[in-house]
Amino acid sequence: MFALSLKILRTLHDEHAAMLDTLERLEKFLSAQGAGDPPDASEGTVAGLLTDVAAALGDDVSHHYAFEETHLFPRFTELADAGIPEMLRGEHNTIRPLAERLVTIISDAKSTGFTAESWAEFRDVGGEVAEREIFHIQKEEMGFLPALDQMLDEEEDGPLQMAYVEMKGA
Repeated sequence: MFALSLKILRTLHDEHAAMLDTLERLEKFLSAQGAGDPPDASEGTVAGLLTDVAAALGDDVSHHYAFEETHLFPRFTELADAGIPEMLRGEHNTIRPLAERLVTIISDAKSTGFTAESWAEFRDVGGEVAEREIFHIQKEEMGFLPALDQMLDEEEDGPLQMAYVEMKGA
């Protein structure tokens, strides 16, 4: 990918990179841990991963998606075409409830541990979230952000960055 010129787009790119790292760790954990062998959710590395996944998904669903939907999708539609934002919004609408469910499963597991049933659900939902979110990020990185970098200008960058900071602080 080429270098993004606008600070807001670099911020979103950096968040994508951090999310991809977290999701790759989740995928490795899921493939290494047996389906019938629930891990100890309080064990250091497991607890750390669960905390990281919940934090990343909570932030992505509540702030990152909302910012894109409120500030970037309308601007992209105005300057280019509604098709790409509609597709990305549809993916947000699919991923959002899955991510929320996974965060709930993680919260429960951190409180009471995994049961066979909650571990099976964690594996299913976690795998689906990782697959969908990774593919979604790849689309944004390959098309959406680079296109916005060509459409938006420096004058829009500062206000967009401020709006994002405010949205994350709310």
